[in-house]
Amino acid sequence: MKKQTLATAALAALTSAVGLTAGAGVAGAQQWTDGDKRFHVSGRVQYDVADTNADFCNQAGTAVCDSGVRSYMRRAFLGVDGRFSEHWRYNAKFDFSIGGSVNIDDFYLEYAGQDYSFIIGNNNAISPLEDRDSSLNIPFNERSFLISASGVGKRPGVAFITNGGNWSWGASLESNDSASTSNTAANGTQSWFVASRFTWAPIYERTPEGTTLLHLGLFARYRDNGSGNGNILAGTGASPYGLLTYTPNPLSPKSNNNATVGGADSDTFWDGEIAFQWNAFGAEAEYGQLDAHDFYSATALAAANNLQSGNATATGYYLNLFWSPTGESRNYSASDGSFGAITPTTPFGAGGIGHVMLSARYEDFDATDSNFGINRNEATAWTVGATWVPVAHVKFQANYSDTQINYVDHTTDLGGGTHNHDNDIRALTMRTQFDW
Repeated sequence: MKKQTLATAALAALTSAVGLTAGAGVAGAQQWTDGDKRFHVSGRVQYDVADTNADFCNQAGTAVCDSGVRSYMRRAFLGVDGRFSEHWRYNAKFDFSIGGSVNIDDFYLEYAGQDYSFIIGNNNAISPLEDRDSSLNIPFNERSFLISASGVGKRPGVAFITNGGNWSWGASLESNDSASTSNTAANGTQSWFVASRFTWAPIYERTPEGTTLLHLGLFARYRDNGSGNGNILAGTGASPYGLLTYTPNPLSPKSNNNATVGGADSDTFWDGEIAFQWNAFGAEAEYGQLDAHDFYSATALAAANNLQSGNATATGYYLNLFWSPTGESRNYSASDGSFGAITPTTPFGAGGIGHVMLSARYEDFDATDSNFGINRNEATAWTVGATWVPVAHVKFQANYSDTQINYVDHTTDLGGGTHNHDNDIRALTMRTQFDW
């Protein structure tokens, strides 16, 4: 009873803060409305179990691998969203990470017109397709190498987006630092970027049988690391290097793929998108190119510190294939060119088995440009997966992936007489997820 009283008091304080009265209507266990005002408590939990087996855990092949079975909380978010009026909206979510810290996720104010929006705060309104899709709704447990290495994601800034019946266009000016970055004098000038995205669905038809869709998109970004920004010196008395690096994240968080390259002061990134849907069948692909600019010319110091030593280019792509034996189509939003949650046609326990999807992905991230230094490499992987959504807002997902990290330089001394070793990482990851 005491816990219930405290919870009721906390929710009453929150609803009062956004102007809802004691007489506000309850539209569900976690949503309150009062005229145009709306207040919604939201959250998500993703709990994973991973069986990971890697040949090596560092380039030198000397570290003990973090192989075996591990369970962990992949994501845990809690927040609120709603609106003050018909046009003024808000979204505030916090990420309770594995390490015990609390970080900002979504945290923005939006003015929404009939066919446009202005957004200020921490957001990813202007982002490539796979990043624009919520982690709740992507058909794999981890995003592709291309998306993770490019450094896109939620950042503080301002964005504008407009749309028509089958297209959208947006642009943003944002900080490249996360919302949780320390604000001290030592950090120097702000790291920033400008980005734009256009999407078009020349074919988009929804019928009782499913969705027929052809989605096309183009994303572009220019990023600058700023003059300072807490940059680490490459060595005592050396000129500062930028800290823009490129890391294709491992497909199991319990294994390090040791594929980081870079050290640029600015870069440009462009990304092309295509997605196809025909009822229960679908495909999706992106291809992108990163042009990394290094203001500091090639030196022995750069090589000694395994840093980028001149302008360099990396490219990447992925291809996804999907099929739903239970017949559901992916849920497409033309207003921002993204995919949302799938609701089962017949939920489990109501005469059906829920939604089932089978998926496969092949991907490549090529960072073999000689100016990326002795760690230059190419990362490739294939992944197969199965998804089960018994009822809306609950998902179980299993992926098996095989990642190959192939280095160009196997002979350069990395220190202690060791050298780069190619790596093969095999991982089975199983996720339990729910949101509200």
